[in-house]
Amino acid sequence: MRKINDFKPFVPSNDYAESKAFYQCLGFSVNWDDGEVCEIDTNFGFRFLLLPKNHNNYAHSLMLHFMVNSAQQWYDHFKAVQLVEKFKGTKVSQPELMPWGLLITHVWDPAGVLLHFAEKPTDN
Repeated sequence: MRKINDFKPFVPSNDYAESKAFYQCLGFSVNWDDGEVCEIDTNFGFRFLLLPKNHNNYAHSLMLHFMVNSAQQWYDHFKAVQLVEKFKGTKVSQPELMPWGLLITHVWDPAGVLLHFAEKPTDN
């Protein structure tokens, strides 16, 4: 039987050091770094590879979607660590209920990659 043992997307950066610092400020970790690529660990079971370049401005076309328990708690965390103040070009939006039913906090990393911190609200 064919099997995939792991899956890690490549995420571009404009400034490698700044992007590593950005993801660490989110609470993620750098597992290893050889100067040409590093592995970013979300610390909740998922990883991606951060590149030191942004070929053809790819970052503005890339989105990463994280399902979380609370979009509001992630928004509060981004505000508490002053993400926007620390990293030029970074934006954070308040949680918003999307027409397809997910509550999402959007974050743009320094290179323009759009991150979705999404929760499925429970019916009360």
